[in-house]
Amino acid sequence: MKNKGKLLLVSYYWPPSGGPGVQRWLKLVKYLVRLGWQVTVYTPSNPESGAYDPSLLHDVPDAVRVLQRPIFEPLSFYHRIIGKKSGVGVGLLKQNNGKTGLLHRLLLWGRANLFIPDARCLWVRPSVRYLRKLLQAEPHDVVVTTGPPHSMHLIGQKLKKAVGICWVADFRDPWVNIDYHQHLPLSKRSKKKHVALERSVAENADVLSVVAEGMKEDFAAYRVKKVVTIFNGFDAEDFPIYPSAEDTTLFRLVYAGSMNADRNPHLLWQVLRSLKQEGRITSSSFRVEIVGIHDARVEESVHENGIEDLVAFRSSVAHNEVASLLCNATMLLLCVNRAPTSKAILTGKLFEYLASRRPILAIAPKDGEAAQLLIRTHCGQAFDDGDAPALKQYLEQSLLTHQEGRLNVTPNPELALYSREHQAEQFSQLFDSLARVNEVNTSPPVSNDE
Repeated sequence: MKNKGKLLLVSYYWPPSGGPGVQRWLKLVKYLVRLGWQVTVYTPSNPESGAYDPSLLHDVPDAVRVLQRPIFEPLSFYHRIIGKKSGVGVGLLKQNNGKTGLLHRLLLWGRANLFIPDARCLWVRPSVRYLRKLLQAEPHDVVVTTGPPHSMHLIGQKLKKAVGICWVADFRDPWVNIDYHQHLPLSKRSKKKHVALERSVAENADVLSVVAEGMKEDFAAYRVKKVVTIFNGFDAEDFPIYPSAEDTTLFRLVYAGSMNADRNPHLLWQVLRSLKQEGRITSSSFRVEIVGIHDARVEESVHENGIEDLVAFRSSVAHNEVASLLCNATMLLLCVNRAPTSKAILTGKLFEYLASRRPILAIAPKDGEAAQLLIRTHCGQAFDDGDAPALKQYLEQSLLTHQEGRLNVTPNPELALYSREHQAEQFSQLFDSLARVNEVNTSPPVSNDE
């Protein structure tokens, strides 16, 4: 295989850490290595990732070199005082019903205003020192930083200035416009600092890569060199076999992943309450399964609607079990965060949902990117928060079709465009073009005296 070049990836999330933050670049690296790239990954040796999934290590190619350095994180003290399973977690996910006291609010204020862009900012300086020496001794063709946490991009920016690297800043989620910023007690000064740092990263990177078309708007006011959209996707090797028959005795509507308060599907709970009261569904014929950590307010909503017997909460599963979970569901539930940027949200789980070939019910803006993707791929339907009559009719028809054993989808051939393999090819082409430009810019001038 032809050697394409050397890639250095700076990522906070890497196996055995689990969760959604790992998936994009773990899978991309897997296929970039097959395309001929020599990959070095730089990641913390002691991250506060909140999830542990050693099964993901099977996706790390043997040829990948992983460099790990310790990180000091203020969050460790936060968890010691508040409690690991108390207070607020990733994305401000509240995991208990207790009230937040003064100490908690003070710590949250400190987290929001003293550590910008995030609590991993203390890792920037030692990482730059270490990686500058590495790159000087062993030049790489391209450096990729992926965020959040967006402190990773500050590492890339400083390396760009110190070593003159080709640098791609990959945004898996927005920075200033990330959905949970609306809930943080950010001061005006802190907000301005976030904007200034985002602008600096955006204008100094050679390329910005984003996961949704709408995210390009985040950088419209900046003088960026290039912005490309390379979607999230699914790994076809995780979905080799699809179920050949459907169990028609129980309708299982499955949600996989964390569910914070902004994803709480109030509309669905209201419709299910109505269907239950009318005798259309019972606990023996219908069940919603929420698989993963969830905000305490989700359970409160279920109780308020009197549908506890229809909803089951399950703990997270290892990623190597996700394909089976999805493929054996009757229908999959997707909930897009209620946020000013909700129309541009394309969650990573949506693409694995697509790969499962199961119909998808989305609580999401009907004019948003998730809804449009479902229409393009023929894999489901989206409902706005006020669409109770339409959602009820859709569920009634789906229940009837399920009883007849015909509830399936036939995806559009366009689905192949969202495979991790295809996206790795897109990045490979991008890296090739950057390397060629860098060769031209760094070539010694030709003397006229020769």
